[in-house]
Amino acid sequence: MSITRISITILASLLLIGCAEHQMDDLRRFVDNVHKDKKPRVDPLPRIKPYETFTYTASKLTDPFFAGNLAQSQPAAPNSGLSPDQTRRKEPLEQFPLDSLSMVGTLSRGDTTWAVIRAPDDTVHRAQNGNYLGQNHGRIDKITSSKLFVNELVPGGNNNWVERESSIAIVK
Repeated sequence: MSITRISITILASLLLIGCAEHQMDDLRRFVDNVHKDKKPRVDPLPRIKPYETFTYTASKLTDPFFAGNLAQSQPAAPNSGLSPDQTRRKEPLEQFPLDSLSMVGTLSRGDTTWAVIRAPDDTVHRAQNGNYLGQNHGRIDKITSSKLFVNELVPGGNNNWVERESSIAIVK
């Protein structure tokens, strides 16, 4: 390499260093001045209420969980004689609550009428008088073109069962 090339390279480097130093001063002043007036704002912590102690003074009163306090307020009603048949095989529609079933139509052949019932899992079932549905031992009593009449056995307290009439109207 020649001496001229070396001297030109050194001279260019010095000029670039001088220019770079001048530009950096402006940048440093800008950064110092931008955030000079701004201070971060931190919300104060919420005030914590002191815990209020409570002294239990009813230790000499009657224990509300004592079995003797659970005596029945009403005399036991005679057994109604109604009870569901626990030994019979459950039918597919008995796994769903009665209010989740919808009647979508009827089918007839001769004297027999079937109700077409849609379950919540979008399966469609065919049921006739005497079939069971719902979770309260509901038994179909009557099927009309617009309604399905069901007799349910629900617990009535004191180990008794009570009949309740329900119906499902056709969905249009």
